[in-house]
Amino acid sequence: MTDIVNIPQTEKLYKDEWLLFEVLESDALGQPLRGRLLCHHPDLEVMHEVDMRVRPFHGYRVYTGPPVADGFEAVL
Repeated sequence: MTDIVNIPQTEKLYKDEWLLFEVLESDALGQPLRGRLLCHHPDLEVMHEVDMRVRPFHGYRVYTGPPVADGFEAVL
């Protein structure tokens, strides 16, 4: 997984997974635009293990699923 990808488009391809990118380009507000997808997996621990092994210079981690799992409620 070393090809340079469009980060927002790639996030849409992997539903309900953790993604780890090495960011190569950001917009004026610092939002990641382009980079290398280093890992995608539904298990956070797997993504974390890859992150610790690869140690990207400018890493971006994101979860593409719902912020709160079904059957749970957020309390603020």
